[in-house]
Amino acid sequence: MMRLLVAFLSLSLSSAFSVQPKTGSEAVSTRADFVSKTCGAIFSSMLMPTSALADEETEVIKPSPSIKACDRDAKNCVSSANIKQIDLYSPPWTFECSADEAFARIKGVLKSDDYHYAIKEIDDEARYIRAYVLRREADQDEVEFLVKGDDKVVVFKSSERKEGGLPDLGVNRKRIDDVRKRGAVFELMGGGVTADSYDGGGAAARGNNAFGQLKAFYGLQKGEGFQSVFEEEDE
Repeated sequence: MMRLLVAFLSLSLSSAFSVQPKTGSEAVSTRADFVSKTCGAIFSSMLMPTSALADEETEVIKPSPSIKACDRDAKNCVSSANIKQIDLYSPPWTFECSADEAFARIKGVLKSDDYHYAIKEIDDEARYIRAYVLRREADQDEVEFLVKGDDKVVVFKSSERKEGGLPDLGVNRKRIDDVRKRGAVFELMGGGVTADSYDGGGAAARGNNAFGQLKAFYGLQKGEGFQSVFEEEDE
């Protein structure tokens, strides 16, 4: 770029001095003004970045999609991320097929029901999909699904877009389960069996909860090791 600027400056100066000569102070003044203006323009262009460079410098890296937990006081919401609020929690799904097929199944379910679902975002690389959902009103609810290929699980969230409406009577939870069943390749994490079931029963009273399902899924007794799979918000 410096070579181009030097060449331009040389050409400009040669053009300036090739103009039909004038006499006396008039010629000196004209040439001096021209040189001053030309140099000023060149140095200004050197200091100001080109639009291409500006675009490169301001390029924003898109964050990876993730599934957020429902707000603690949410009434019409269910998420696989609410592992400490059983009333807002639904266990992730597992699958044995490829991650791409699992994601294609979820997309197929949502696209085939365009009366209820209006897809708003699809990220095939991250295997993430988001859609608005009809309940009593159009676009009243929203669903999100994220397929995690390395862990072979699907995490999700179904919620009211604007809190404060009438109770959903379990519609968001039922919706998630309906998508899972229609996908035909998904199972609930842990298969509904919890770690407490191995201690002589008692699951109905104390084991069938978020941590119990996590422990059963990973074959652990203390629920350790799941932090890298499920995003959990700090209290």
